[in-house]
Amino acid sequence: MILYIQTFRRVDSQITFDNLPDKIKENVIMVVQEQERDEYKYDCEYLVVGDNIGIAKTREIIYHHAGKTKFGMIDDDVRLHRRNAKYYNEKPNMEKSKRIMTVEDWEYWFSLVNTFFEEPDIMHIGNREEALPPYGKQYYYNSVILAVHWIDGDKLSTFIDEVDWNLAKTGEDSVLILECLLRGYRNLVFDEVVMSRWATAYAKGGCSEIRTSVSDEEEHMKILKKYPYCVKLGGYEEYKNIGRMRKFKIDWKSAYKYSQFKGTLKEFL
Repeated sequence: MILYIQTFRRVDSQITFDNLPDKIKENVIMVVQEQERDEYKYDCEYLVVGDNIGIAKTREIIYHHAGKTKFGMIDDDVRLHRRNAKYYNEKPNMEKSKRIMTVEDWEYWFSLVNTFFEEPDIMHIGNREEALPPYGKQYYYNSVILAVHWIDGDKLSTFIDEVDWNLAKTGEDSVLILECLLRGYRNLVFDEVVMSRWATAYAKGGCSEIRTSVSDEEEHMKILKKYPYCVKLGGYEEYKNIGRMRKFKIDWKSAYKYSQFKGTLKEFL
């Protein structure tokens, strides 16, 4: 399975790539802007995109490049871990509570993803944040997915040209999740295979080159306007590296329920 790693202004800081086993690195396509291509010396394939196009447009290019394949799309600053099977009422399979993914863990993971994609209404899979305590179940349905996305391109291809993927310069994760749910595709969020993201959230490089707390609120207001029946304004909260940010409450489960509803939006509300 191909892994797309989109990156910007982080030539010397490739956390995701550096934490992959060598065998899995052979699956990587690093997505870089033309202005930085010559600086990247990592031993992998590259997809070169235009300069300063932003993350939403970059994601759209990845969707089309992947076509009808099954693929992963990963931010450049995450580590993926496998949790101990003991948390899921199974025999312990490691000494500690979790470990960085080994080749065997990756093969296990790819097998799981491909198995779930055989279900006709599953096309989008994510990984829970490892800082959160074990959920008690291997996975759950219809929730937020950030930073790491596993997508069935064959299903995405059925509506890819119907979506304004550039609706918002940031918040592209939310647009992807909502568009899938609203078309009747459930998502899965895994707790056994988790990601470490918050330690580097909003750090220098990547989306931080174009995102401020003010601009992020402005872009998310566009998402609220597009999907008012499942997106609501929240309060403000302080985050490291970026400051005071507006929170937006998105009811993912209602988005999926709406896809199953046969009446009008007014009746649904």
